This record gives sequence, C-alpha cells and structure tokens, in this order.
Amino acid sequence: MKTVHTIWEVWTYDVWGNARDGYEVNDRHCHERAFALDLEVKVNNLGTPQEFESASISDAQIEELWGLGVETDGCGDDLSYYFQRVRDGYPVGEMFCTSHESLSPIRVKG
Repeated sequence: MKTVHTIWEVWTYDVWGNARDGYEVNDRHCHERAFALDLEVKVNNLGTPQEFESASISDAQIEELWGLGVETDGCGDDLSYYFQRVRDGYPVGEMFCTSHESLSPIRVKG
C-alpha cells in the first residue's frame, strides 16, 4: 500500500445550543498545528490518459482522531474536512492540510 505523508491543522469547537434547537459554533481553538497523517494513495482512472493519484482521510483515521460516532459533514474539499457527531449533528471540529497544494491530484506545496 502506497501512502503520502501529510501535515494538518486540527481545530476543535466551542459550541452553544442543543439537538432540539440546533447548534452554533461560538469559537474555535487550534488543537494541533502540525498533526502528521499518512494517507493511503488511490489511483484514479487507471490505464487512461486521465490517470492520477489522490489521497483522503480514512474512516479509521477519523475514528482514531475524533472518536466513535463522528463523521465528515460533507462540506469541504480534498484539503479541508469538517466533522460532526452522527447521532445529533453536533459540530466537533475541522482539519486543514498545510503540507500540500492538493490531494486530488496529489501536489506538495512548493
């Protein structure tokens, strides 16, 4: 399995509200400025002129970092992820890749 070494900023939230009335992020706090993750590299469009490599955070890495019952909320792109608790949509935090220009296709910052 091929991997790519990445560096991330990890942010947690100060949240107001509740599941019934909804949540609001009051503030965010940088938990880690240089969090290292090795991501599995996937080959896309194999055997075509449009073939390229990409990488993304796995479900196992999300679980290890944020805990059980947390998922990405569908927002963001290949360099940013936003997380929420599955059972009630509670906003948990966010991550931003600082080591790469892109992870789809993979391009290291110059």
